[in-house]
Amino acid sequence: MKNMNPKVKKWLAVAGGLALCAVLLVLIGQRFQTPKPVDASLPSQSSEVSSVTVDPSVPDSTEKENEVTVTPPDTTQPVSTDNGAVSSGTEQTIQGNVSKPEYTEEQLQDPTQKPNGEKVTEPPTAVDHDKVEQPKETPKSESQPQGGETKDGKIYVPGFGWIEDIGDGQGTTVDGDGDINKQVGIMD
Repeated sequence: MKNMNPKVKKWLAVAGGLALCAVLLVLIGQRFQTPKPVDASLPSQSSEVSSVTVDPSVPDSTEKENEVTVTPPDTTQPVSTDNGAVSSGTEQTIQGNVSKPEYTEEQLQDPTQKPNGEKVTEPPTAVDHDKVEQPKETPKSESQPQGGETKDGKIYVPGFGWIEDIGDGQGTTVDGDGDINKQVGIMD
């Protein structure tokens, strides 16, 4: 190998690697093949004949004891399995289209029963909506303070509860050179 130049060594290494890949590919491919079915040989037939003898003097009582009677099913009423399904053609459905029940005007106006036929136990009472009194004020609950209430130097903020009232907020104008990572103010 001392006489070979590096170019020949490189091509030999590539060719050896390709040959190794081809061998691995064949071995992996054989792993995924299904084995061919092998016909099982039939057992050899024996030439012995077994003889069955029946003793006519013994009465056959097992047939009379195990006598079974079968009653045919009642087929006088045809069973309907039609649910509107379509199983032929290109437009197939599992279930038929849903249809809304139709009620007559008399069924809708009858106060003693619902439109589907259920009886109403207590007839509905009519309420005159014009005479219903609305409350003048909404009742305030004493236990829940409203937002902005102040007590004992504290202010109630919904979601935060009672916090110290520090007065009006303070604002400061800073230079806007565009650096968002720049510290503004004193961080105590």
